[in-house]
Amino acid sequence: MGENTEPRVTLPSGPERPKGTHHRDVDGYGNPITQQLRIIGQRRREAEEKLDRHLQDARKSH
Repeated sequence: MGENTEPRVTLPSGPERPKGTHHRDVDGYGNPITQQLRIIGQRRREAEEKLDRHLQDARKSH
């Protein structure tokens, strides 16, 4: 937690807001919470892949 050090961009509201933006506090990739969930999912997948590689290496060495 607390790893997000990038500044957030606040988009204008009303007619000057770009189409497709629905959240006022958007960092360029959509809702900030959605982006955090994507990062967590990506880290989980990477950790699972790393664990699988270690388990395969352990099976080969024994």
